[in-house]
Amino acid sequence: MKTLSPAPHSNPATNNFDDWWHMNGTWVEEPNKRRGGESGVMRCEVNGDTFFVKKQVGHICRTLRYPFGCPTIVREAHRLGICEQLGVVTPEVIYCDNRMENGEAQAVLVTRDLAGYECVQDWYNNEPDGPIKDRVLDAVYRRLAETLAKLHNQRWQHGCLYDKHVFFRIKPGENTDVDIALIDLEKCRRRLSVARASERDVRQMCRHMPGLDGPHWHSFVEAYTQHINLKSGTDKKWLSLTH
Repeated sequence: MKTLSPAPHSNPATNNFDDWWHMNGTWVEEPNKRRGGESGVMRCEVNGDTFFVKKQVGHICRTLRYPFGCPTIVREAHRLGICEQLGVVTPEVIYCDNRMENGEAQAVLVTRDLAGYECVQDWYNNEPDGPIKDRVLDAVYRRLAETLAKLHNQRWQHGCLYDKHVFFRIKPGENTDVDIALIDLEKCRRRLSVARASERDVRQMCRHMPGLDGPHWHSFVEAYTQHINLKSGTDKKWLSLTH
């Protein structure tokens, strides 16, 4: 298998596979071997702008649409497009393509940096405890509730709802309101029902999002139930978890 590594020199261009494939940068997700292939993400600077370049070799998934398999990057790019249609903020797709090289599938996905946004995981670990942290975290969970409801109402499940995949920025001139963005849509999939999509994501969020207890949990549920369209009579047990 060809190793994922940058070439010594490259001439960046947003519409050329080889330029992005051989782009120099810093690994933010070291190449890992799974799904019968290899996948990694680099942070690259081009003309003063920051991009994240995901490169894959033989990293294949099979779906009803692609029963013989397709690069998981193709599926992720499609999900990012779905999010844009639903009004969910995700990284802007700059370039996406795939090809066969020496009998192996190669794929690349380039997204623009979420300028001004901060990862919840990093912020939570670095922000000192106190009233400011509580106010911001409360705002994050209220806005995250609205964001997830947009996905779940169309039966889309994020599928990897960790604190490192949720980003936020404080709105200009505000200290109690935020914008939310989601990354890593590789495992995003459509479920048979709103309830199914909702339950899977919310339960996962409860395990992997920081500070989601007591008043913050109640803030999330209050905002979420105002926007989620669950069928009448649905047992919302996952929204009654003890925190």
